[in-house]
Amino acid sequence: MEPSASPAVKTSQSTGPNGLKKEDCLACRLTGAATFSAIGVYALYEANKQGAFARVRPKGSPLGASFTVAIGVVFLSLGCGRLVI
Repeated sequence: MEPSASPAVKTSQSTGPNGLKKEDCLACRLTGAATFSAIGVYALYEANKQGAFARVRPKGSPLGASFTVAIGVVFLSLGCGRLVI
């Protein structure tokens, strides 16, 4: 028996029972992207209601509104990533 020239390289990708790489269907990717994006838009809407984007902020802690903006941006990014990756 002759040894092979290059050994098989193992990757960290998930594979199905037949050894092929598993990929989500288009409907699953669109649903996931729409869900993440909707959560992000809702979080940004709530942050706007809390005065995060106002020039003169209402009384209260700006930390909550800033946190809500961060959550909104993260979920919008996840929606874009889910669609592309």
